Amino acid sequence: MAAATPTAHRYQVKAIFGPTLQGEGLHAGAPCVFLRLAGCNAWDGRAETRANSACPYCDTDFRGGELLNLEEILVRLARLSEVRSPRSEVLAAQPVPGCVLTGGEPLLQADAELLLALGERFEWVDIETNGTRICPPRPANVFISCSPKYLPSAPIVVEPDWWKILIPDQRRYLAPALASGKPVFVQPTCPDPGPQGSLYDAAVRTCVELCYAHGCRLSLQLHKYVGIE
Repeated sequence: MAAATPTAHRYQVKAIFGPTLQGEGLHAGAPCVFLRLAGCNAWDGRAETRANSACPYCDTDFRGGELLNLEEILVRLARLSEVRSPRSEVLAAQPVPGCVLTGGEPLLQADAELLLALGERFEWVDIETNGTRICPPRPANVFISCSPKYLPSAPIVVEPDWWKILIPDQRRYLAPALASGKPVFVQPTCPDPGPQGSLYDAAVRTCVELCYAHGCRLSLQLHKYVGIE
């Protein structure tokens, strides 16, 4: 692919933040920055409609934000993507290797130009999607992490690099994910107060059993355990 040249096209961006750690999936524990795009096709983001949405457990505010073009997004990411070791002021700043492109549903907005630009600037990029939107062309270091959600009018159409199945809420997708031959992460649905409570503990035990039974990998939202964004 040719190098990306930022254009005047603008994206509705909810938040750009970091550095932090990727809490989920294949790159869990790795330093990264986050680009959160606004909007979702599984829930409109209003508290009064949450319970009847496809994601009643959603923990994210993806409404509103600001319109930014690609150059503005890249400048903001660049400002965040250097980390200095707290152990020594002598050490040079180390660039953050990863970027997480998330939402809401990022593939409502993400295009090939954005994916190419992110892939050029980071060692790895994780797209966190519900799977109901086809991904544009992407570099080899831009990965698709699909956490499928049930939308009657929008089937799962994406071809992910790995699956992240929420247990128990999206267990219906476990069998087809396993049949795909791609890595499958199982993740206990986390309640609003955080990773705690009897229902959460039961979900964790179920996930562990699925790992033993099917060779799944356990995903535990590390950021919630250590208290970072």
